[in-house]
Amino acid sequence: MMTMMSTNMTTTNMTTMMTTTRAVQTPTAPVSDGKAKAKVLDAPFAQEYADYSTGYASVPGLAYENMGWVTEVRGEIPPEMVGTLLRNGPAMYERDGFVKSYLDGDGMVTSIAIKDGKAYFRNKFVRTEHFEKEEELGKFTEPSIFTAKDPRSPAFFYRLFNDILAGNLNRKQNGAYNVLNWGKSLVAVDYKKPYALNPDTLETIGHGACDLSSAMHTSHYRTVTEPDGSRRCVAFLNEVNWRTETTNAVFYEFDENGKEVSRRAYDYPASYVHDLIVTENYYVLFDCPIKIDFPAVFTKYIFEKSCLSELICEDTDRRPLFRIFPRRGDSREVLTAPADYWCYAYHHVNGFEDKDGNIVFDTCTWDKFTLYFTDICNPNGKDNYPRMKLSRFVIDMKELVAKHFLLSEVPCELPITSWDYTGRDYEHMYLSTSVGRTEDGVNGPMQALSKASIKPDGDTLYYEEQWVPGDRKFAMEPFFVPRPGGTEEDDGWVVALVHDAAYEKSDFGGRGTEMVIIDAKKFSEGPVASLRLPTYVPFGVHGSWSPQYIAGPPKADELERLEEMRKRNDGKPLSLGIGSNASEPVIHSTPTPQAIGMAAAGLVLGITALSSILG
Repeated sequence: MMTMMSTNMTTTNMTTMMTTTRAVQTPTAPVSDGKAKAKVLDAPFAQEYADYSTGYASVPGLAYENMGWVTEVRGEIPPEMVGTLLRNGPAMYERDGFVKSYLDGDGMVTSIAIKDGKAYFRNKFVRTEHFEKEEELGKFTEPSIFTAKDPRSPAFFYRLFNDILAGNLNRKQNGAYNVLNWGKSLVAVDYKKPYALNPDTLETIGHGACDLSSAMHTSHYRTVTEPDGSRRCVAFLNEVNWRTETTNAVFYEFDENGKEVSRRAYDYPASYVHDLIVTENYYVLFDCPIKIDFPAVFTKYIFEKSCLSELICEDTDRRPLFRIFPRRGDSREVLTAPADYWCYAYHHVNGFEDKDGNIVFDTCTWDKFTLYFTDICNPNGKDNYPRMKLSRFVIDMKELVAKHFLLSEVPCELPITSWDYTGRDYEHMYLSTSVGRTEDGVNGPMQALSKASIKPDGDTLYYEEQWVPGDRKFAMEPFFVPRPGGTEEDDGWVVALVHDAAYEKSDFGGRGTEMVIIDAKKFSEGPVASLRLPTYVPFGVHGSWSPQYIAGPPKADELERLEEMRKRNDGKPLSLGIGSNASEPVIHSTPTPQAIGMAAAGLVLGITALSSILG
């Protein structure tokens, strides 16, 4: 039976958004959790956007690292749930008065290990070589991909002669975009070679400690089931050369032991892709129409008016298309299928081959190239606000054309499905969604979690439900956890972190963070358990659910090291939590449009753009 979200709140000049084919409506205002708002502003969603922005406060650094049991739980953690929620994202964007853009902040991995109805929390910075250097000096020294301001001096000289003319575009590695536990290897990922982490302590080990940290790949991957029942993790890397206008796509597959068992490389015309879909026989990339803004290299970049990633813009001369790469066999033929719908897409839901051999490709689409994190991480409710749609494409593998079907106009992103159904026909997906829309079409911030369901051969949703955590709470990226012994696709839980902008017991400017556990089959009922984390965790970027229990309470070797550290510290408290040197939070405001996944294009942009101009 379909259920419908309702609200008893009304707001002038706001309208609900619903159709007869969908079981959800975007409320006219966020559903209340019983707390009064601190301030009411005139503009629609002004308070909501102000609250939302507090989730991007920079933390002070190593003194912020913490670990301990989660003691405040509402409801009951399912006793049969075993595993670890892993999150990664930029957490420290400020040093010595220099504020970087959100995506360039230093990565901090957060883990919540669940077993026997109890939860253990840890958060730890990814100590890259650049983090260690800047930590020692107490200031930012490395140029970054998404920040217009440059810590090098004189910036004009470095950007013109070092970056453009010499072609030295090495940028800071922050280890901040994802974290994955696969094949007994735990890695933090940014845009280059991942960093292996200690699965017990989250301490940084470095590159090359395992196959997963030895191959360069992006922060997006898929886990698939092979015909023999074994599992694989599929990762990929796109290296763009704008001088030759070619892209080298490399697809890696790792077995259940974390060993690389397949590597296939293909060349195709230069383009921007962010995520991938993996089916039984194909790797599929969605090629969105972009191009390089060559004049801006010399009019903006060298004067610190733009960062590398901003030098990418819309290419309205061509349509988006799907690039389809063979996953098996000896064929090297890359197929292309143009889409009948002009759009951009960053994060994909899932894909599979149907009974006729066609490819079904579900994704979150944007009608305009706005660079992903502008509307998500720096929204203002005026120019920047969520405007994504849930879409299905069916790629006819005989005619090589892709037909678009609009599934939902509720702005959505960061989709997830059951990993047991990756690359297979499936029905259920879980997403981060926006709440509210004005009569002028302005959407509220990303706040809710949604469950959407569609038949494998369908072109409309048969179910859509939205759960809103509260007036001043904002859900992050969801993950699906299968119930042990479950036989149905949605038999399990949806887990996510939730930012609380008005936590009464906060020692960090009113901010707090919860973990919620929702029964996926009873989605409309909300969490069966809400866990109050010991400290505020910024919104972050991506993460994963590991079915293994890792990063739990300290083991003997860690306890011994901690005791030795206490002795050297004369028995004084260690910096495992928020110490007295924890500064006031710095509210991050992204000065310019940016996007995860632009790294590969951005890194080669300066020298190849100049080479193209000069011939």
